Amino acid sequence: MANNSYKNPSMKQLDILKTENEIERSHYPILLQAQKAWENIEHFRQKRKRNRDYTYGKQWNDLIKLPDGRVVSEDQYIREQGKVPLKNNLIRQMVKAVLGQFRNNQTQPVCIARDRQEQSLGELMSTAVQYAYQHNRLQELDSRTLEEFLISGICFQKIGYGHRRGKTDVWVDEINPNRIFFNAMEDNRHWDCTLIGELHDMSIAEVISRFSFGSRTIQLRNIYSEADNETIRHNFENLTAKAIDRLDFFIPANQDMCRVIEIWKLESREVLNCHDFRSGEYYHIPVTGAEDINKENRKRVHEARTSGQPEETAQLIETEWSIMQTWRYRFFSPLGDLLDEGETPYWHGEHPYVFKLYPLIDGEVHAFVEDVIDQQRYINRLITMIDFIMGSSAKGVLLFPEDQIPDGMTIEDIADEWTKYNGIILFRPRPGSPMPQQIAVNATQVGAYEMLSLQMRLFEDISGVHGAIQGKAAQSGTPASLYAQQIQYSSTNLLDLFESFKTFREDRDIKIMKTIQQFYSDNRYLNLAGNNYGKEISTYTPEEVRNTEFDLSIAETLSTPALRMASNEFLMELFRSGKISLEMLLQNGAFPFADKLLQAIHQSQAESTQQNTANLDDRFILVETETESQADSVFEL
Repeated sequence: MANNSYKNPSMKQLDILKTENEIERSHYPILLQAQKAWENIEHFRQKRKRNRDYTYGKQWNDLIKLPDGRVVSEDQYIREQGKVPLKNNLIRQMVKAVLGQFRNNQTQPVCIARDRQEQSLGELMSTAVQYAYQHNRLQELDSRTLEEFLISGICFQKIGYGHRRGKTDVWVDEINPNRIFFNAMEDNRHWDCTLIGELHDMSIAEVISRFSFGSRTIQLRNIYSEADNETIRHNFENLTAKAIDRLDFFIPANQDMCRVIEIWKLESREVLNCHDFRSGEYYHIPVTGAEDINKENRKRVHEARTSGQPEETAQLIETEWSIMQTWRYRFFSPLGDLLDEGETPYWHGEHPYVFKLYPLIDGEVHAFVEDVIDQQRYINRLITMIDFIMGSSAKGVLLFPEDQIPDGMTIEDIADEWTKYNGIILFRPRPGSPMPQQIAVNATQVGAYEMLSLQMRLFEDISGVHGAIQGKAAQSGTPASLYAQQIQYSSTNLLDLFESFKTFREDRDIKIMKTIQQFYSDNRYLNLAGNNYGKEISTYTPEEVRNTEFDLSIAETLSTPALRMASNEFLMELFRSGKISLEMLLQNGAFPFADKLLQAIHQSQAESTQQNTANLDDRFILVETETESQADSVFEL
């Protein structure tokens, strides 16, 4: 149970809290600005929800208004008409085909030093970034992020550094778009972003661990007193999107959680750009530090005068007034309490988020899934109509004249006998009376199948994901060259989408690289490099790595079958021509048995070296014995 002192602070503590809250009132406009930004993209969240529902099979949830004034879903309306709302989910298959193309072409980050003499540092940085890929499982995370990108047209990730899962390292998290807010932007590079933030739902223990500085625990427990009540009923809505769909800016979906609002804002402030001629250092300080600079300059002039040098020779600090833009972070409670604030702690000088809005023409976002929703709706409508027509048409109806009913039989007996595979109905036909006949109406001649086939073709044409790229079997007689060309054309249709997502990944990897440069130590680099670069980088320091400028690009990895085959063939040609040794072939090639064979070679070489050393020792002992014998013979003579 919570301590009662947390619920009943003393009067002195209440006065302190009141004073702090009055000071924090100056931050209210920033919180209200963030709330406005979150509310302004409500239309996007609704559109994303619709795209998500269509992708995962909920394709009859659109609301319609009936003539009687009722507003019901299409699913409910169709069921009220006595029909079954059928669907044929082509969107999901289209999304899986695009994800399959992405996973089939695995890539990895490559860092290249601008100074080619420091390329060993570039290889070291590539190893460090690839390690971040591995322990964050970014190949899997990027696949899910791409799926979000296809459904909603935007994707967000967050890069930070801290202790998690038993180690302190660089961490990458995917952020749900429903929790994100940002200012209006028109630059498709997103360089005009000035406000961005996120809605967090934390436990009270996590809030205290994150924001309890000194004696603030009492204040935090009073702010989140409702979430700190152990008698509250927990809400366990698992495997459902209800909680994320009903998010509110101030109120968490679960009552036992604490809402924390994280806001990053680009702000301007007055600074003094300083140039210290003694150390050659450039830096900036707040304008309030001008007196400290003047005091230091007077001290240097005095030192020059006392040493007998002219005052003009004193190496002073020159200053220049300017306006500087910096990113500042703030964490708020729903009541407006400022939990934490400060300038960005990251070396790259920006916020920790990386995002992509696609295509952002005139500030609008349009998802890949959005383009084919109309075709999906019409396909569902057609198959529902065909099912209704087939269900209501005559299928094997028997017309039996009343005057032809045999004596001793009822119409039920005739029906039973008619449905038997070996049934016999014995009757005496009357002249002029029609014979019994069975009617089966062909319900296919209504044009529905042709329209359905047309919509299926339009679906592929609009999405650009044709049957070849989905792995469908080609029709008989289709040349292999034509099938390969169809795959190439489908890949071309998706090229813009993949390149935009690649830009997002490059921006993300650059922030990972800069975060690594900021926080990694020399031992950390050596542990990551292992034996491959350990000897080359043992003389480097983290400062040298930080001061090296890298270009980062995303290139194909050897996990791609085509690239692995070409690389192995090239290495084999070099080995056959004697340009490289067997060890070099195994170290640089992508062979499944390379590590085991290398270990066997090294073990054999060690045994051979040990045997040679033993033989040399035996020969040295033999030569020494013969020399001693010759010396004894000479002595006797």
